[in-house]
Amino acid sequence: MVVNVLMVGFKNILISFFLSEFGRSMYLVSVTWALYQLTNEALYTGVLVGLGFLPGLVLNLFFGVIVDRFNRKKLSVLANLVCTFSMLVLLFFFTIDRINPWLIIVIHMLLQVSGSLFRPAIQAFIAESFEKEHLPKIFSQSSSAAIIGGLVGASVGGLIISFISVSSSMAIVTGSFAIASISLFLVKSKVKEKKGVGKRNSIVKDMADGFIYIKNNKLLLGLFIIMLNGQLVFHTSLGFLSVYTVEYLLQSAAVYGLMDATISLGGVVAGSLGTWWWRKSKNKIALYSLFIVLIGLLFVGIAPILPIALSGIFLIGLGTTWIRVLLQSVQQIATDSEYHGRMASYRMIGNQGSVVISAPLIGWIATNFGANYIYLILMIPISLCILYAIFHANQEQFMKITNKAA
Repeated sequence: MVVNVLMVGFKNILISFFLSEFGRSMYLVSVTWALYQLTNEALYTGVLVGLGFLPGLVLNLFFGVIVDRFNRKKLSVLANLVCTFSMLVLLFFFTIDRINPWLIIVIHMLLQVSGSLFRPAIQAFIAESFEKEHLPKIFSQSSSAAIIGGLVGASVGGLIISFISVSSSMAIVTGSFAIASISLFLVKSKVKEKKGVGKRNSIVKDMADGFIYIKNNKLLLGLFIIMLNGQLVFHTSLGFLSVYTVEYLLQSAAVYGLMDATISLGGVVAGSLGTWWWRKSKNKIALYSLFIVLIGLLFVGIAPILPIALSGIFLIGLGTTWIRVLLQSVQQIATDSEYHGRMASYRMIGNQGSVVISAPLIGWIATNFGANYIYLILMIPISLCILYAIFHANQEQFMKITNKAA
């Protein structure tokens, strides 16, 4: 059942996207900076980024089934409430000055788990609420709202931790998650009821059914591989920006905030020009976007010069956002409605798994060779993915969807 746009309360969804990402970006700027100042070890940053995704990697197997069974709006609200509670705990320990690295890592894991539920739930909620031909524009708009929130959050976060305190930043983050929860709660919509409890398959059967579905869909498998690489670059770039700024650029927290804001600015531009890029690139969306990411990684890795680094970070934000947002739209168009939750969660298993596996290794590389080598190393999987994208672009179903939506 398609819900009328006005009934969905799309403005409330945009507000929630903005505030959620505002909070996450300000949190990430603050907590990675605080962790590095506390430990003076890049390895801890690698543990933070890697372990943060580990619980979600396991729970995503169940989250997909949960999203396909229960009210997707309520699940989205619940995920944001978990973020609010987690930030309250972290704020308390920052306020009493009893913070330690492992507490930060545990809270980070809770936030990432809630994100693992929020993303498939809100994506499935949007997908069931709008016509499929509108999804590229809708996902671009919601992504723009989220990325603008990330841009503002990163900028404000860098300034606050530079001139006020980390505790003040955490207080603002807590408030933003709380308001985002309220905004989603106020959305009025009528969604098709799920099938009765007595008629449901077991969770294991639904999980297995989802894996069979993706196994028989080569288009989705290809999309997951490409988006996996985009997420790997995006999350690794964000997670290690503090180390890169201090060790390679020899700059302050304010510049770190600027770097974080610049990658978000690339995302804002990508979100604003998403439909235009889709029309221009069509079935070459992934291929051209990956080239942009490759150039960005090269710029960031080769020279400790701030303007060049900012240009590279901007290109990384631009290219990875087009990969994540536009290919996600293709995925939603190509997926049957009853599998939206599971496919979003299975995609995230690949995305998060790549970060869990690579982050500790990349942290070790940064510690022993230099922070810029993080970005040079990431050029290897992106180069391989470019070769794969050449063949993927010529798949009949992919060409049909991209040409029709364009």
